Amino acid sequence: MLTIRPAERDDAAAIAQVHVDTWRSSYGGIIPKAYLDSMTVQNRTVVWLRLLERKDPGFTVLVSEDHDERIIGFVSACPLRHQDDRYQAEISSLYVLRTHQRANHGRRLFMAASHRLAQSGLNGLFVWVLAESPYRRFYAKLGGEPVAEMVQNFAGVPLKEVGYGWQQTPTYD
Repeated sequence: MLTIRPAERDDAAAIAQVHVDTWRSSYGGIIPKAYLDSMTVQNRTVVWLRLLERKDPGFTVLVSEDHDERIIGFVSACPLRHQDDRYQAEISSLYVLRTHQRANHGRRLFMAASHRLAQSGLNGLFVWVLAESPYRRFYAKLGGEPVAEMVQNFAGVPLKEVGYGWQQTPTYD
């Protein structure tokens, strides 16, 4: 059974665990090892606690649970954090444990967050993805088109990111 629900403060450690595990399993060989090694569940938990306490309009964090009610994925979404007149909202993070990928968790998290953004009146959706990430095709399959590029430094190593955009915020199909 697949359950998606709003994240609660008590979920911070589980979200942090998924965050660290997915970065290490997904970005090894792309992001410098020193950067990945510096990510700990403890420091990510502090970050997620702060985020989950935010009351900003349009900001949302959802979790996906497996049949044992264990958090195996999450998505965070918010009003667009940079200036681009084509988009009003963005997916700031979406991660699913490797053991649960290709089981619709990511797609359902994406659509649930997108739907909430649309309900908040935010139109046009954006997401940044590492150019070398094998998961770029996930966003392309959901109808996103590459619309921007930038370089981000990770432990002193510049890595290209590609921005995917949707002119209309996707909603349930």
